[in-house]
Amino acid sequence: QNSMVLSAAIFITLIGLIIYLHFVKIDQESLLVIGSLGIQVTSAYASGKESTTFIEMGQVKDVVINEAIHMQKVIYYLCILLQDPEDPQGVSEVVPLFQVS
Repeated sequence: QNSMVLSAAIFITLIGLIIYLHFVKIDQESLLVIGSLGIQVTSAYASGKESTTFIEMGQVKDVVINEAIHMQKVIYYLCILLQDPEDPQGVSEVVPLFQVS
């Protein structure tokens, strides 16, 4: 009885660790900017999986350094402002970069 419970707990812990390494733990982030095409953001996870997002330059309104207050600290981070297709002066989305570091 106790060995079955212990085996199940170990199995569930291992599955949770594998899921964490595959979907959550980011090892490396990179940014490739090609002026005429767009911006490519790549995240490499601890399991070796890579996730790549491409943002066309026509969608980019601006690249800014934003600031936020977190736990009595001011944190600066790089963001891409995406242009609103309906309102050329507006911003449709703020995409933060390098969220892990």
